[in-house]
Amino acid sequence: MSDEEKATLVPTSSMNFEKQVLILRAYVVLTKMGVEPVHYKRVMTATRLARSQISGVNSFFLGLGFLRKVDKGTYLPAEAVVRFYSDRHGDEDYSALKQTLVNSALHERVKGMVLIHGGATEQELVDYLLEESGEKTRSRARRALDWLERTNLIMIDEDGSVRLLE
Repeated sequence: MSDEEKATLVPTSSMNFEKQVLILRAYVVLTKMGVEPVHYKRVMTATRLARSQISGVNSFFLGLGFLRKVDKGTYLPAEAVVRFYSDRHGDEDYSALKQTLVNSALHERVKGMVLIHGGATEQELVDYLLEESGEKTRSRARRALDWLERTNLIMIDEDGSVRLLE
């Protein structure tokens, strides 16, 4: 991971949503509930994920406001992420992340696209996020939308149309 790591609009690693949650859980536990900064290599070891996977998701989490970079390779989870955490995997409180996501560039862009065009489909938003981020992998943009959907900021209907819920 470089010193010049920049926040990204979509994950730069093709990782499923559950593994992204696993990484957040690891940051909360390894930082002792957000108290002591932790190096990403400890998260790598604890989650058994590759450096490229952690790196690609860390950049995305920085952009969402889920992580804060403390020093070279060292991070703390946001307070909202600590509140999101649950001792029982699967019982995470996605509503705890809602306000953090409302303030993110991801939400701002998705909301703007829907409002400007009077609506949007999932595919249109995926295309837009790929264009804005410079990424090429559709699943990465879709994973970004998952966070907005899980926190009830958007709803994707069966026909693929996206509704703002906020």
